[in-house]
Amino acid sequence: MRALTTPKTQGTRRVRKDPRREITRVALIEKAETMFADAGVEGVSLRQIGVAIGSGNTNVVAYHFGSKEALIEAIFMHRLPALDARRAELLARVKKAGRAHDLAALMHALWQPALEQKNAHGRHSYVAFLASISRANWGWMRGAVDESFPVTKEIVALIAAALPKKAHRFLRERLRISFAIIAAAVRFCDVNYPHNARRTKDVLADTLRMATAAMAAPAE
Repeated sequence: MRALTTPKTQGTRRVRKDPRREITRVALIEKAETMFADAGVEGVSLRQIGVAIGSGNTNVVAYHFGSKEALIEAIFMHRLPALDARRAELLARVKKAGRAHDLAALMHALWQPALEQKNAHGRHSYVAFLASISRANWGWMRGAVDESFPVTKEIVALIAAALPKKAHRFLRERLRISFAIIAAAVRFCDVNYPHNARRTKDVLADTLRMATAAMAAPAE
């Protein structure tokens, strides 16, 4: 697995944040997330992302992030802190209820935070982005940032422990396939029920049950 790069600090000198720079940076991250979700990581250029936010600087993405790889990492780091915090809340409830070995409760704690996320247009942009990178050769980056989010790692470990013993060797594949089920349902709801929050909630809850059943299937 390739190592992710991190920005170098310049000694101990404090750098004052420019609010306008941060606004542009977040706009680029969120626009890239949506564009990658729609057209695929390889189907979108850095220049196109800059144009899409209305920037007159064709190198604005390169200026803020340097590369597409760094931009993808920034998308993860933009979304994952809040998702991990929400997972911590849900996992705490699971443990308090004595359900730490309950696969359905654990799957809910893992995926519900991502299903709650929507962009300014009401779309589940982060789930769609994850689906996009999983179809390309960029899926490795999701695993590369996991070390910074221990709650997510803990939930996955508890899910592994809750699986049938013979299914342990398929954990990685089952997680990816269950996510594919969830991502397909999210796309279906975003297309067919963009203004029907109740129907979307019901369909996604049912999808989580299906994904859980797939995870729990017996293995030979």
